[in-house]
Amino acid sequence: MIVGPALFEGLETRLHGAVQQFRSPTTEFPADRMRALYISDAEVDGLLRAPPSMDGGRLSQLGTQLPRLMEIFGLDALDEEIFLICLAPELDLRYERLYGYLQDDMTRRRPSVDLVLRLLDRDCADVRRALGPAGRLASLGLIAHMEDDNTRPNSFLTTLLRVDPRISEYLLGLDGLDRRLEDWASLVEPASAESAGQPESKRLVAQFPSAGDWSTPGPIVYLRGADPAWGLVLVRQWANAVGARVLVADLRETTNSESLVAVTREALLQDAVLVLRGVSPTGEHGDAVPAAVQRVLEAFPRLTFLIGASRWEPARYWSDRPTFTVELSTPSATTRSQLWSAHLDHRFPPTAAHELGSRYRLIDDADLRAVVKGAAARAAINGCERVVLGDLLEVARTLASPELGGLAQHLEPRYAWPDLVLPADGIGRLRELCARFRHRATVYETWGYADSGARRRGVTALFVGLPGTGKTMAAEIVAADLVYDLYRVDLSAIVSKYIGETEKNLEAIFRAAEQGEVVLLFDEADALFGKRSEVRDAHDRYANIEVAYLLQRLETYSGVAILTSNLSGNLDEAFLRRLDVVVEFPFPQEAERWEIWKRSLPDAAPRADDVDLAELARIFKLTGGHIRNSALAAAFLAADEGEPISRRHLLHAIRREYEKMGKLVN
Repeated sequence: MIVGPALFEGLETRLHGAVQQFRSPTTEFPADRMRALYISDAEVDGLLRAPPSMDGGRLSQLGTQLPRLMEIFGLDALDEEIFLICLAPELDLRYERLYGYLQDDMTRRRPSVDLVLRLLDRDCADVRRALGPAGRLASLGLIAHMEDDNTRPNSFLTTLLRVDPRISEYLLGLDGLDRRLEDWASLVEPASAESAGQPESKRLVAQFPSAGDWSTPGPIVYLRGADPAWGLVLVRQWANAVGARVLVADLRETTNSESLVAVTREALLQDAVLVLRGVSPTGEHGDAVPAAVQRVLEAFPRLTFLIGASRWEPARYWSDRPTFTVELSTPSATTRSQLWSAHLDHRFPPTAAHELGSRYRLIDDADLRAVVKGAAARAAINGCERVVLGDLLEVARTLASPELGGLAQHLEPRYAWPDLVLPADGIGRLRELCARFRHRATVYETWGYADSGARRRGVTALFVGLPGTGKTMAAEIVAADLVYDLYRVDLSAIVSKYIGETEKNLEAIFRAAEQGEVVLLFDEADALFGKRSEVRDAHDRYANIEVAYLLQRLETYSGVAILTSNLSGNLDEAFLRRLDVVVEFPFPQEAERWEIWKRSLPDAAPRADDVDLAELARIFKLTGGHIRNSALAAAFLAADEGEPISRRHLLHAIRREYEKMGKLVN
């Protein structure tokens, strides 16, 4: 290949010949002096005599990068000649005016297909084929077919050609990631050597192509698993082993051909393995892998990893490419703990890796680094060198929380164990619930219960009691104890009159909750988990289908689900058999009511001498919720009068609470 100042000598020679032919009396264009309105013949002669205006540094850079570009994209001599014609006006503006003159239109300053045919002494069919959509120049995104402002239908000959700006930047040594990809694609670093040493990940990575198998032509590898982040972690660990770079793109953001061509082109320019997340042939309407994805990957010659959760066969869509599938199981708590160990140093508690790996499913290096950095920053603000476990868990909880949209309401826990007034057996059952979920990794993985047929990894609990007895408060305490976010499912947004919509909404909630770590609270669960009835019409049949779906989904849910009900008898018997913990919230007795009254009036609140909490607990049989409402209402009454909270204020507030319940008070 010619490099340096002589790079465009061939183009210069062709331009001289084209200008002479353009001025010839025998040309098909009329001998009209006004045919080039914005440039004279003398100016054209001057442009032809003038040397290229590119400086030596740019020419030297171009001479180094251009051969590399030809090799990367596998371009032949014809492709190179066409590419140089299209590249010239990107580097030297004199070519713009020469091209406009030769095309008899100074608004057309990029070469058209017709101009390329006139400049090249080549077979017309070969040139048209090279410039067509299937040619490597266009299919790999090196040149683009520009839109003409003319609204009339254009022939292929009038199509204008332009070198993609990313390619021009590459040739001039500007080798950063294409700015048009920043919102949905990124270069990621290989995994660190410490985080790539887990036995489970080594076993899976051993199924990936070896270092010599990912050059041209490379296979398409489909990593199928419920956790897409785990697939990416494994690719990064494989990249560490073979010394590869990784470019990740999320197809949930875009599947148009132009964007896909841009990302495959970037993978070649960066010498990176391409990873596409979100490829699925089973979309909302059962549609196949998008045609644009099929077409672009057929032209892309390098190893490609596809990451998804759906079960499908890549060979059905790419019959001419080597394809295979690697099944990925969800990473165990032990593996997650080992990943955490690679990021924690002496500043963190010795048990931190185990606690984080057992509680949260965070596995991506970026998430793990963010948790470590955030917890260290909290410790520094508090003037501590060592990081406390609570800070780590709080930051991890924030990152692990999913987006549940309008289907569930986030509740910020306001209570702790001392705030809950419940018989000792009820408190014990709640603590057993927390222990059951906290130690599931030890029981299922270390002690081998997962291999003994125990499928369920989550915990389902039922809280039964009258309104106001503390069921929601207990759910908040459980979430706070586990350091998980609490989401209350919004039944008004879930239940739909349209067939199948309720199940679809519930599946969206369960999937999102499983991606993060949350406690799901189904308040007044009777509406969803009620008894199945005898089928008398279509409504009964579909209502029973909804209940059956919920029963099956709870079997596979791996998180904490808490359901509340006024009466357990309202729930389907099949559901009751699936419960792990049942906690009764009885109506509080006098001693418990007195304890609740004490906790409902803060020490900082001014209290008159005539307030007798024991008397209130003995006379008024109220649940904890009603007692707290009465105490708060009395405080507002007293504040409005500028007085301490007195017996009079409390009695007035209690009267209002009874009236809300539809009861009379003497």
